[in-house]
Amino acid sequence: MLMMSATVQSRRASPAVGTPAPASSYVRPEIQGLRAIAVGLVVIFHLWPNRLPGGYLGVDVFFVISGYLITAHILRESDRTGRIALGAFWARRARRLLPAAYLVLGASLVAVFLWVPRMLWQQFVREIGAAALYVENWALAADAVDYLAADNVASPAQHYWTLSAEEQFYLVWPVLVIAALWCAPILSPRLGTRRQRITIFTTLATVTVASFAYSLHLTATDPATSYFVTTTRAWEFGAGALLAFVPVLAGRASLRALVSLLGLVTLTLCALRMDSSTPMPGTAAVWVVLGTVALLWAGHPSSVRWSPTHALAWRPAQFVGDISYSMYLWHWPLIVILPYATGSSLGTLDKVTIAVATILVSWATKVWVEDPVRTSARFGLRRSPVTFALVGVSAGALVAGCFVASTIVDRDNAARAEAAESLLKQHGSCFGAASRDPKLAESCPDPALDKVVIPDPSEVKKDHASYKRCNKHLRGKDFEGCPFGTPRRGLPHIAVVGDSHARALMPMFEILVDQGVLTAEMFAAPSCGWSTVPPAAGNPESRKIVCAEMKANLDKLLKAEPDRFDFIVTTGRASSQRASEEERIQGLLDVWEPALRAKTPIVAIRDNPEGGRRAEDDPNICLGDVGVERADECALSRKASVTDIYDPYEEAVERTKRTTYIDMTRWYCDEDECPVVIGGANVYRDSNHVTITYARTLAPYYRAHLRKAGLVD
Repeated sequence: MLMMSATVQSRRASPAVGTPAPASSYVRPEIQGLRAIAVGLVVIFHLWPNRLPGGYLGVDVFFVISGYLITAHILRESDRTGRIALGAFWARRARRLLPAAYLVLGASLVAVFLWVPRMLWQQFVREIGAAALYVENWALAADAVDYLAADNVASPAQHYWTLSAEEQFYLVWPVLVIAALWCAPILSPRLGTRRQRITIFTTLATVTVASFAYSLHLTATDPATSYFVTTTRAWEFGAGALLAFVPVLAGRASLRALVSLLGLVTLTLCALRMDSSTPMPGTAAVWVVLGTVALLWAGHPSSVRWSPTHALAWRPAQFVGDISYSMYLWHWPLIVILPYATGSSLGTLDKVTIAVATILVSWATKVWVEDPVRTSARFGLRRSPVTFALVGVSAGALVAGCFVASTIVDRDNAARAEAAESLLKQHGSCFGAASRDPKLAESCPDPALDKVVIPDPSEVKKDHASYKRCNKHLRGKDFEGCPFGTPRRGLPHIAVVGDSHARALMPMFEILVDQGVLTAEMFAAPSCGWSTVPPAAGNPESRKIVCAEMKANLDKLLKAEPDRFDFIVTTGRASSQRASEEERIQGLLDVWEPALRAKTPIVAIRDNPEGGRRAEDDPNICLGDVGVERADECALSRKASVTDIYDPYEEAVERTKRTTYIDMTRWYCDEDECPVVIGGANVYRDSNHVTITYARTLAPYYRAHLRKAGLVD
């Protein structure tokens, strides 16, 4: 976050866009204290999220502070010289922010090489490279709307999305001020010395209002993207920027203390009441911004004993404020990397150790890296060209390191894929589910396949049923199913309906389409089981919107065209719904009703076993650590992944006619365990989705169930 000196010019009461009277400089201890609060909220939230569910709002506080201080700095320069030295401005920001940022990224890259499983290298180094180029927020925004990447494991550079947004603000904001300075003589020729301030204020206010309006729109329609992108966050910087035109609140000290108290109470309530389901940065962020603006506007009424700013001026708070930038940089890589280094999840002692280590290493970084680079004139560091050259070299080195890591993984994967392809040509008859087929007991399983896992854990993320062409028409007037094969007389035409688990099985149905068994349309959206029970509360609002529209549109389609499908196949992640057993059963019966009334059969498939609810539960992480020779160590417990997960589909089928229930658990599990490698096939793409590779090997066995039900030949 921006860590400019908390020394600003005081101003006399004057019009908001007027030129403030000269005054002596004074220290703003409440700003350093506010920084301490902001970084404390973020660190506590990341270490103990359940204790402080809204702690992530600390980044919004930083955004407002940054907008306020940087704009105040720019205004002073424009008042003093009538211009903005853009190169010098950017060079100062680079000397202040980039040394520590690149140090942490470099350390994170080394830690990835040393401790992180190779299957995660591609994702981690991609994000480290994006952070080095300060586009991490846009990279995460792209991942957030890609359901296959939305549940990625957190990388050690993930928190750089805020720094990326801030650096982008630093690039654009002074350019806007320069544009306003150029336009001032033309737009306000009669206002003399005040015209610059008026034009600058009008320009920045226009951009701020436009960003706020866009933020409200995108937060309502696409919250996953709106959280990260700079265009929806610019108004938070802008709110602080507009405050820079306003003198610090004048009048009775008790009034200023009251305003400070109201601001602090607002931030406290937001941190306690907001959580991961709160749409940000829409209307909810308004309260965070207002609370921060109130504290900045009120200043530090030191004469009022009960003023909350006395606590902000307390020496420990000032110390934390001084090192807050480095604390923000260091705390997250420590949280992410330590479990890989130790091989165990974080306990209370680990978290306390991380908190203490963060403070110590942050202090050292400020003393030995931040301050020396910022203030030193050695080696020509104060010259802008030298600064920019060093930035280019540093960023290039980081990106090159990421490229090397990615190349190593690609080379190894290519070699494994070639070897695996050769092996399958000789032993493919027992690959995947076929190895568990009792009819092939004499020849399967094949011992040669015990030495292979396809796809390799480091490549498994690519083995997914993306079907990007199928994402376009799930909403609005253009609603339609995603077609597989051309319907023709005499061939069953089916609908495959559900969430991402239904989509993960679609490659198996594609095999049946290719074999001329049936044709299909897919209606599948992330976290959207075909039920009246809504997605779980923790799902992003954008998923809920898409899901609600898809199910409403599908209901209309089934009522309007009751003969469209010969039968409907549905499945969904059984552990994702948060409702009673009876509510979940009834939720299925309610959505099935139009189809059953039209005498369209329904096939309900029991969900596949799953490793857990967290991205870290991905069995491929274990496979990457121990290798295929010890793959049995990564097996899932049948009790935890199947038995203990209630499946409403079976009961719903028992209560209805023209329905079929398919339970494929025997193709995934033994009596006590569910292997993660079956017949050489890697079963899981992540903690809960089946790979394309394994799904395809299930095709003959699903066909057998459908034939038994009289639905296909």
